Amino acid sequence: MRLFYRIICTLLLLSAATGSQAQWLADSLRNIISQQQLSLEKRIDATDRLGQVVFFNKGWKEGLQILRSSLAMAAPMKDGQYRAHTYGMMAASYYITGDTEAASRCLDSARYYIRRSRSGLMKGYVLYMQGWLESRGHKETEAIHTLQQALDILEKEPDGLKYMQSVYSELAGVYFRWYDLVNVEKYTRLSLDAANKIRTLDKLISANQERGSYFVNVYRHDTTRKAALDSGLAYMRYSLHIARSNRQRLITPSDIPFSAIGIASVFAENLPATAASKDSIDYYNHIALEEGRQTRQYVVEAGVYNSLASTAFNRGDYDEAIAYLHNAITTSLQDPLYDKFNLSQSYLGLAEAYENKRDTAMALFNYKQYMDTYRELFDVEKMNKAKDLEARYEMARKEKALLEVRLLATQRNRELIQARYLSGQKDKALLEARYAAIVKDNALLDAKYAAELQQKALTSANFRTTQREQELKAMGERFSYNRKLNKIYSALTIALFLAAAFLYYAFQQRSRALRQKQQLHELELDKINQAHRMTVLSAMLEGQEQERTRLARDLHDGLGGLLSGVKIELSAIHTPETTTPQQAVVSKTLHHLDSAVDELRRIARSMMPEVLLTYGLGEATKEYCSGLRKSGIPVSCQVYHYRNDMSHTRQVTLYRIMQELLNNAVKHAAATQILVQLQQRDDRIFLVVEDDGRGFDTAQLQALKGAGLANIQSRVDMLQGTLEVESAAGTGSTFTIECAVN
Repeated sequence: MRLFYRIICTLLLLSAATGSQAQWLADSLRNIISQQQLSLEKRIDATDRLGQVVFFNKGWKEGLQILRSSLAMAAPMKDGQYRAHTYGMMAASYYITGDTEAASRCLDSARYYIRRSRSGLMKGYVLYMQGWLESRGHKETEAIHTLQQALDILEKEPDGLKYMQSVYSELAGVYFRWYDLVNVEKYTRLSLDAANKIRTLDKLISANQERGSYFVNVYRHDTTRKAALDSGLAYMRYSLHIARSNRQRLITPSDIPFSAIGIASVFAENLPATAASKDSIDYYNHIALEEGRQTRQYVVEAGVYNSLASTAFNRGDYDEAIAYLHNAITTSLQDPLYDKFNLSQSYLGLAEAYENKRDTAMALFNYKQYMDTYRELFDVEKMNKAKDLEARYEMARKEKALLEVRLLATQRNRELIQARYLSGQKDKALLEARYAAIVKDNALLDAKYAAELQQKALTSANFRTTQREQELKAMGERFSYNRKLNKIYSALTIALFLAAAFLYYAFQQRSRALRQKQQLHELELDKINQAHRMTVLSAMLEGQEQERTRLARDLHDGLGGLLSGVKIELSAIHTPETTTPQQAVVSKTLHHLDSAVDELRRIARSMMPEVLLTYGLGEATKEYCSGLRKSGIPVSCQVYHYRNDMSHTRQVTLYRIMQELLNNAVKHAAATQILVQLQQRDDRIFLVVEDDGRGFDTAQLQALKGAGLANIQSRVDMLQGTLEVESAAGTGSTFTIECAVN
């Protein structure tokens, strides 16, 4: 009965019962403690168990206080196993609260008191708790060494299997994190075998979960092994079935959400995205999320959020995926013993989502977080040390077996001496047997004489057999000659066939070479035609710009000067003091002349802006957008890192592209906001014109191309750049031009 209490206490270290079941268990334990006839040993065990129930369900301080009262009860006892057991439970409890220093002190106390006890079972338990803490403190190498020492002690105890199952499970967990499938298979198998023997509900559930996870990882390593995936699902479903069928008996209700999230992850990651699979994922995620919240299993909640984020990512909803992943990270960090593997997967998912959203800064930040977490989780040096410890452990076991063999050999040597003494007595009987053998030899000589007669008859038969063999040999030589002739004929036939095949192959190669030459010739012609088209297009655009420049100069110098002269002459006869009808006409004419001069200047600047010639493309873009904004068009302009090191011709071409895109947005998009962005990155120029107008279907872009889009594409080709168009009906349009500075 005492061992049963200790097993239950160890299980409560890992998780807690909730709700009315936990209250019922606490009340039951208090009733047991209140019994006057209860022995001190059982009272201490019941108090330890009560402390853990209260710790996980009502409050950490109250639970730890109950455990301290258990220590006070055990103080008069000479056997230190009871205080060692309580200190081990307190070490795990303090670690869960985040007080690692107090946990270390309690573990040191447990090791001190266990030296004052002869209980091998409790010594194994203390080592198990030490390995438990080392594993959660990310000291996997030390944890493996400690847990193997615990196994060595527990194997010698009659009831050691109860704790050995927990040790196997902990070792499997460490190797799961390192993805060492060989050792994972070994310890999950041992854990399941032990659980089936002791038939404890919580151990059966956890052992089936671990075994199912192993088979799923085998399938992930080699996706051709479908049977492994089926086995993994079978173990996981059986684990969930056991947990849900025995809900009222569960000491660790977190087994239900852990089983559910495991099954949901298998469906999401390894099965086709069918409607049935989606329903299964939603069903098991719902169970995991609800049960995880009730039992405060943060790792389960984080796992569900990761699964939901993966689903949103696959359908292209990156904002929803990012929200789920942030929830997963926040939930994971609430747990002092958070799972670094799940946390690393959350950072990786965030990085990929931000990368798809083209937010390179956030993507890089989350990739760094992922790499830091992943590097800490999978430390190659620790893995090698652990494997070395595993090898040493196996070698020690073999040496132990060798010593047993030597002991057995010594015992057998003693038996051999006794056998030799008996053989001396048997020698006498042997001499008597030899005498009988001489008598038999005489009879044997008679038998040999008869055998010689039979040998002569056999020699005669052999002679006849030799003649027959010579005849058969002659027949075999004739058959061999015929076979050689057949081989020669076959070789000639094959040679003729190979010659014909070679000629056919040579003909095919020559035909292929001629076709390749023809294709190269056609490609060369296409290249020449394309170069010609680019030359013509460049000359045409350059002519257009020269003509625009000339017209702008003529308008500004010729017509502008003429209008200015007329204005001066009319100003000479205009006297503001008089208000005669003639003076009113002159004043109105002067006003019209001012408007005409402003319009003339605007046209001249549009055809060839002075700002572009003087200050470059960046200032010209700002000045053009500012002019549109003054006329009531909602245009925003952004210029980043532009160094004005482009040639004048390329600046003019890019300026015309910007003018044409803005003209299209104003005329056709019905936009409420237009954004113009000019950016230079090293030797690349990016021009983006974006509006929130009515948009259009990019699949019908060729059909929609008018003179404006054709001119834009022609100018982009002349710049040897690229044009990207993103648009959809009702969502606006984005035009992105990328080209080299020179």
